[in-house]
Amino acid sequence: MGGSRVYVGVDVHKNFSFVCVMKESGEVILEKKVRTEELEKLLEDIENKTIILEPTTTAIKLARKLRKNNEILLSHPYKTKLIAESKKKTDKVDARVLADLARTNFLPTAYLPPDEIMELREIIRERIRLKKLSTSIKNRIHSILAKNGIKYDRNLFTSEGREFLYSLNNEWINRYLRILSSIENEIKEIDREIRQKCLENEETMLLTTIPGIGFFSALLIYAEIGDVKRFPNSKKLCSYAGLVPSVRQSGNKVITGKITKEGNKLLRWVLVQCAFVAIRNDEKFRNFYERIKQRKGPQKAIVATARKLLTVVYAVLRDKKPYISYTPTTYGEEFTPVTNWA
Repeated sequence: MGGSRVYVGVDVHKNFSFVCVMKESGEVILEKKVRTEELEKLLEDIENKTIILEPTTTAIKLARKLRKNNEILLSHPYKTKLIAESKKKTDKVDARVLADLARTNFLPTAYLPPDEIMELREIIRERIRLKKLSTSIKNRIHSILAKNGIKYDRNLFTSEGREFLYSLNNEWINRYLRILSSIENEIKEIDREIRQKCLENEETMLLTTIPGIGFFSALLIYAEIGDVKRFPNSKKLCSYAGLVPSVRQSGNKVITGKITKEGNKLLRWVLVQCAFVAIRNDEKFRNFYERIKQRKGPQKAIVATARKLLTVVYAVLRDKKPYISYTPTTYGEEFTPVTNWA
């Protein structure tokens, strides 16, 4: 296929996918169901194309392969669905809708990180999965003890606690302890890799200068944000993390509510965890937290502190300066997010 620009909407599924090729005029020149494993070859044969995908796991894997030689657009899943449903009442955003929205410049797009960032995300997510698995195993051991009426007042998973567990000579507990030991060894290996990745990266090392942020959280924050320049200001970044209040307007009255919780859940989660550490180790963050806590309670205060922490993250990444370099003598308009603690 040659000629003018064409828009290729691809509705990717695990086994079968749907392809719609549309001219700039809106004329559909190909609509086909293909096996997903055959998608790459089919798309290679189409010239002058923009490929549009929804950001599923399978689609992102395909996008990473194709973007070297093609223009790739990832649709924003939530916003695209809203637009699609306003035009056609369906729960599914199909290939034709993706192509149509792209050719008319109405497609809300999502960020497709470079391969380097994608690899960091994979490391972080694997570490989180293993940690959840470790917690699940520990909970299972606690459950077995409870069923058998066995009590142990101290931490079961210290060296002393594990000796106690082995002394029970319970077949299931011993099996779970072996599994747990294997998982913990894998976590230690990933932690070493995370530390090394941090030490090799300027941005992550800058982030570790911020109170509450260590190697793991620095790498997670950097991987989830990607290029900070894609956010024009810290408010946009806070919105991306879902750490801004929801706003509802009724007549002339504007009502703000709880945080939106839209956007990047993992980034929001780690910032809240870092905020708890920051208020214990940094006077400014602690004072900020206490002021909000007195007015609105501890839950809203820790969320506000997480949002404040993210504005600091934004400034450090934007200016490529460590947090500690912003001393009272260098405070100024260029670093308002850090100095405005009200």
